[in-house]
Amino acid sequence: MISRRISCKPQNDNYRRLADYIADAKHKGEKTLMSWCAGCWAGEDYELAIQEVLDTQDLNQRTRKEKTYHLIVSFRPEDESVLTEKDFKEIEQEFSKALGFEEHQRHCGVHKNTNNIHMHIAYNMIHPEKLSRYEPYRDFYKRDRLHRELEQKFGLKFDNGRQKDQEPNRSNDRAATYEAHSGQQSFDSYVKERKDFILKSLDKAQDWHQFHMSLAEIGIEVRLRGNGCSIKDRHSKTAIKASRLDRNFTKSKLEAQLGRYLLTKGIVVNEKDRYVARPLHKHRGELYAEYRAAVAGRKKAYEDLREEQDGRWKQTSSYWDGKIKALKNDKKLRIKDRSRLIALAAGRKTEAIEALKKEMSGKRAELREQTPFNRWNDFLKWKAESGDEIALKVLRSKKEPIQSNPFPAFDSPASKVSELKLKQSQFRTDASLAWKDKRRLLSISKMLQLQAEEAKRTDDPRKRNLDQMTWRVDSSGNVLYTLKNGAMVKDNGDKIFFSVNDPGAAQVAQGFARMMFGRNVLMEGNEVCRMQNKVVKGLGR
Repeated sequence: MISRRISCKPQNDNYRRLADYIADAKHKGEKTLMSWCAGCWAGEDYELAIQEVLDTQDLNQRTRKEKTYHLIVSFRPEDESVLTEKDFKEIEQEFSKALGFEEHQRHCGVHKNTNNIHMHIAYNMIHPEKLSRYEPYRDFYKRDRLHRELEQKFGLKFDNGRQKDQEPNRSNDRAATYEAHSGQQSFDSYVKERKDFILKSLDKAQDWHQFHMSLAEIGIEVRLRGNGCSIKDRHSKTAIKASRLDRNFTKSKLEAQLGRYLLTKGIVVNEKDRYVARPLHKHRGELYAEYRAAVAGRKKAYEDLREEQDGRWKQTSSYWDGKIKALKNDKKLRIKDRSRLIALAAGRKTEAIEALKKEMSGKRAELREQTPFNRWNDFLKWKAESGDEIALKVLRSKKEPIQSNPFPAFDSPASKVSELKLKQSQFRTDASLAWKDKRRLLSISKMLQLQAEEAKRTDDPRKRNLDQMTWRVDSSGNVLYTLKNGAMVKDNGDKIFFSVNDPGAAQVAQGFARMMFGRNVLMEGNEVCRMQNKVVKGLGR
């Protein structure tokens, strides 16, 4: 079990929007396992309780900070079979007590749309009676201590937590979120990997000029920002708070060592390294080169479209402006006729420009369809959903430290790539699959084969579990199948998970596991895996 507070700026704080998201109001609850409210006079009326919270927040006009505390509690896939609706509500109550929100209003919901079942909790930080704003101090320690207690109490899988006696980890939530969603290294991570070099440069430097020269070798610089300092990429606007790197990088300590801050402009050095948003996955093979080529090609195509639009816009405007000018200077026309013709020409000009904008918008939409990704992870998911087993393997691979190389080569060992290509080649020749399914992922093709077998075996559509089934690949390489009743079956590569309390999902998961792993499979809770894996684990103990 892990939890995380989602930070929000005061201008973006919107309790109703968050509560609607928790209940999945836009999609009629398709991804919500359950939702409820607590601490409200409205009782179990979810919608009325939202209005009660908004009224309470409006009664506090003193605070200029956010009034909503958004918490996400995430569980491992194995935990889904252990937890019940009563357990989820009890876990929420324990978090409320630990954080000091026991008397506060809140809206809660459990979502099942990802590989890990997770719970959203929206706390109203304004006390319903005192009308004062409350924010828990150092809540991460309280939550981490509670995680270990709840894991023991409910028999959940144990996760690592932070320890008070350890050196504090100066983590950046935004950087971690960027890396999780994009699969690429953040600037924060790049700077922290070079912390030793930066500290040595600070020790050797006699003044700001020498320090700036040393930092320029890795493509960064120190800039003043507000009352403190920031570490900035020299080739972009990306920057982080300097004190996140080390306690010695506060403005006062730096100026005490190097004197009053001075910015050295026009530095020319031979860069040994620079920040590039490199992928975090192993065995990238030729995929990263393909991704960079696709991004570069799309950028060039967008630039060409912009040039074409600007040129045609200028030509159209010039043509109709000339017509309008000629009409204005034509003294043979009566004033009334001239005005009508000028208005007609202006209308034709507007129509031509709108038609041009619509045409260019259509071309940009076609370009987006050809390359429907903006980040490395999105590219991998797109390739995987198109049937590329190598892309799925990359998504499932573990992350490795980024090597300090300004011109990195992302080629994987030839044996790994050839092994995957051989597997794909053998899969293409499988006579049990239809030709159109052979261009999909092995996992998806096997599930479609199971769907076809079920359709032949069961005449009554109401008794079929796989009709109207949909699937997608997430950023961790898990293939998620959604059944028509909202239940999920999740392929993690070496294990199959399914929604608990759903006999249809359990039946599908067991049949799917046999097609993927062979006849000898073992089901425990909501998990299905190879029999051999469990036997080996048992012998190891």
